[in-house]
Amino acid sequence: MSKIDRDRLLQEFEAYLLDSALAPATVVNYLSDLRAFLRWSERRKGGAAFSLNPTDIEEYCLYLREDKDHTPATINRRIQTLRKFYELAVSRGWAAANPAEDVCLLREPPSGRSRSLTMDDVNRLLAAVRRSQGRWADRDKAIISMLVGTGLKLGELIELRLSDIDLESSEPCLHVRDIDGSRGRVVPLEREVSEALRSYMSARGTTYPTDYLYINRDGKPLSPRSVQRLLNRYARAAGLDKITTQALRYIYARQVYEKSKSLRTVAHLLGHRHLATTIRYLRPGTLPGDQPLADHPTE
Repeated sequence: MSKIDRDRLLQEFEAYLLDSALAPATVVNYLSDLRAFLRWSERRKGGAAFSLNPTDIEEYCLYLREDKDHTPATINRRIQTLRKFYELAVSRGWAAANPAEDVCLLREPPSGRSRSLTMDDVNRLLAAVRRSQGRWADRDKAIISMLVGTGLKLGELIELRLSDIDLESSEPCLHVRDIDGSRGRVVPLEREVSEALRSYMSARGTTYPTDYLYINRDGKPLSPRSVQRLLNRYARAAGLDKITTQALRYIYARQVYEKSKSLRTVAHLLGHRHLATTIRYLRPGTLPGDQPLADHPTE
């Protein structure tokens, strides 16, 4: 979809919303939501916005939650936007069906629930994955160890290439790619993560026709849904409720802060551009001594 087509589509959608007698603020929000969705569909789906199915919309919701760190309330508004957008598309004959119509809204949990994971929970999760003996056990151990020990976003994890991992230097690390594919930041690897990666990379080998680090049985890159499914499987084995990669990212942030006492260190390792984002991760009640964030150093 070209920029001209996108702009024209947004104009059509705006007119449709105004005809629906929605509040001006709602129209502004829906248009912003649609712009973001169209950008995502161009990057991830080649701009095929009118041939997407419900699974694609669920993938978009997972991206919003895991990669963009949006709240359930924000994601639910995006779903409502897409329902309205595809309602227009079907009426105009642009799309055969409304793929967002049957996508369920997210339950909005009590505030802070995703941050309530404890280190005891994490240790139980790691113990469950260590007990695994399946064909892909080494891969799963590397994935979960990496999520716990690096705080990567789901989208960052599945984009890793073999060349992004450095296990040979005196201080093993990984290079996290920016959205344009260039190397962004460097994240150090603790011993347990390094050992899990060595075992997996030895089992993986280099004969597959892709340089993506994490692959499935067909030798193709893992999808976000595949990673979330395996995480849920091990959470159940550990006797835990559903765990998200975002919850593990919060745990990592707290652990880094407790060691460094530096907001800037946490921000760098998480890839945050603004300290305000980091402060949301380290809100009062998660810091040692429950001191207000203003009392903690940024260096």
